[in-house]
Amino acid sequence: MQTRRSRRAHPFTLFVIAFLAAPTVAMLPAIALEGNGQHATPSSGFVPIPMEQVDVVARPKPKVNHVVVRRHRAAPKAKRARSTPALRIGFSWPVTKAAITSPFGWRPFVVTPGETGPHPAREFHHGMDIACALNQPVTASKGGRVILSGVNPDYGNVIVIQHAGGWSTLYGHLSKRLVNAGKRVSPGARIGLCGATGRANGVHLHFEIRHLGSFYNPINFLP
Repeated sequence: MQTRRSRRAHPFTLFVIAFLAAPTVAMLPAIALEGNGQHATPSSGFVPIPMEQVDVVARPKPKVNHVVVRRHRAAPKAKRARSTPALRIGFSWPVTKAAITSPFGWRPFVVTPGETGPHPAREFHHGMDIACALNQPVTASKGGRVILSGVNPDYGNVIVIQHAGGWSTLYGHLSKRLVNAGKRVSPGARIGLCGATGRANGVHLHFEIRHLGSFYNPINFLP
């Protein structure tokens, strides 16, 4: 009998695959909080969530049995602290530096219009929310390649940019996306407009910084 060795796909790659291969339902793992609360990593515990139409880079369909992707409000659990990578890696503010309306980390559960039924007392916020005006330009925090441009129930209009060294940034709740997947963008290039699409209470930009599957506190990387 022949045996076939399986190779575990990178968590962030699976985030993109979910939009490409499972437009109706994707399986989303919970998130494990690392150490001092400055970053989080995927854990176990999968929850179905509907996915909507997106624009992604066309690639051959991967040979995987299921697709996993992080859920925006998944519950983390404490883990042993791990060292944080160097912070001077060239990120900039994606909108004019403004007030942080909701920081990275635990917060009371945010109930948005139309949500009903029981919900947890709190949720883990994997990025930070930055105040901005409706249709205010959103720019690339760092140069790279757009690997996802689409719509998600939680993030609304969302863009993900992949950068060198395993880094990536996510821009959520946009009123409009100005770039498609596959486009290379320079630092400061206009990629979208601020909005309140998806699971949002009011206009703001949801901004995430990720590295090799972990989610880091963006404020530690911005000038």
